[in-house]
Amino acid sequence: MRNMNPFSRFANDRRGIAAAEFALIAPALIFLVMGVFEMSFRFRASEEATRYVHQVADIISRESELTTEAIGEIYDAAVFMMKPLKTTDNLDLDVASIGFVGDDADPEVMWRRVAGTSYAFDVTEAAGMGIEDETVVRVGVRYNYSSVLTELFGGGLMAIEKTAYSRPRIDRKISIDGEADDGGAIQYISD
Repeated sequence: MRNMNPFSRFANDRRGIAAAEFALIAPALIFLVMGVFEMSFRFRASEEATRYVHQVADIISRESELTTEAIGEIYDAAVFMMKPLKTTDNLDLDVASIGFVGDDADPEVMWRRVAGTSYAFDVTEAAGMGIEDETVVRVGVRYNYSSVLTELFGGGLMAIEKTAYSRPRIDRKISIDGEADDGGAIQYISD
């Protein structure tokens, strides 16, 4: 005699198990894939910022004289140098010439130009990078990274900060706007 229980037919039916298991595991897999994409995007942004800061330090160290406008043009070139990242309003460039003064060759800022927002740095980081009457160029970059994935889940901006130092190649000191030392005050580059 056949079992007349109407639910026994559903209890023995195994056709929907795979779909139910997929429905339980799919959200975790989607989050995992999105996390991998987000980490690769962040890594790419960090690598582009690193490459940009070293390129700018190299370009500036090849000059014996600069102008504030020339540094502004280097800043404007970031759109092309950091492709495919969106740099408009997301990038800050801070260029300083650090001179070594006195017998102890203590570092001090000779001049400084900033495009975007400045950020504090410790001039003593350059200690030991030069001798008396020499300079080094310090280039700092802050890239404010954001992505669709982080914004989707309420994340904010991630500031990627990179710094590079370079020695002038032609002269011991790079002058800006005709002066090797303008007191080290921050001058902002206007767009």
